[in-house]
Amino acid sequence: MNTTEAKFILQARRPDGRDDADPCFAAALEQARRDPVLGEWLERERAFDEVVAARLRSVQPPAGLRDAILSGASLGPMPPFWRRPQVLATAACVTLILGLAAFWTVLIPPADVEQLARGAMAEVDSVSHHKRMPFARGELRALLSNPATRLAAGVDMDIDRLKADGCRTVRIAGHDVLEACFERGGEFHLYIGRREDFPGDAEPMFRERGKLAAVSWADSRHAYVLVTDEGGAALRNVF
Repeated sequence: MNTTEAKFILQARRPDGRDDADPCFAAALEQARRDPVLGEWLERERAFDEVVAARLRSVQPPAGLRDAILSGASLGPMPPFWRRPQVLATAACVTLILGLAAFWTVLIPPADVEQLARGAMAEVDSVSHHKRMPFARGELRALLSNPATRLAAGVDMDIDRLKADGCRTVRIAGHDVLEACFERGGEFHLYIGRREDFPGDAEPMFRERGKLAAVSWADSRHAYVLVTDEGGAALRNVF
């Protein structure tokens, strides 16, 4: 089971834990324990579900709403529009939805270079990734495959040119990110996002998780993550 499959299954999990003993959910939960990115997503989902449940329990329909609905039109004079039970109930629902939306925006952390790095490593580590690796073409391929190229200087190409030269688009932390794969004594995977989408520290940061090694950095236009399973030494030779 990969991260994508586990997330799909966990979206159907009830927050009270009644489903955890089911073998299907148990496998997905085990994947969440192994994958820090999936684990953080699951924790945010659990917290959001708890808030939704608490808010729903606190909503009380206006007094007499049931009788008003069942009885239909009243024989007496109609109350003002803004005092009708149906309007009050609708207003309560709208208020609840707006409150949940505001809470959700606070709960989700803003995207940054660190999230880009975590998402890129999770993407490379997924089972499906190696079935659709987008190898660079044209000018980008020449640049990435050249042993003299050091990627720390960044890539002086705009997004449209990158797409034309073999990059595919993936979604990381809610933003479009371009991926290009290349070989230079091993397979490397370069992820490029817009700098405005991924603020934060621009200095190179190396990290390792399992068999993967990665480095993240940024310049004025782009945020980058380079990932490989060839080890940290190979990564530094390319970077």
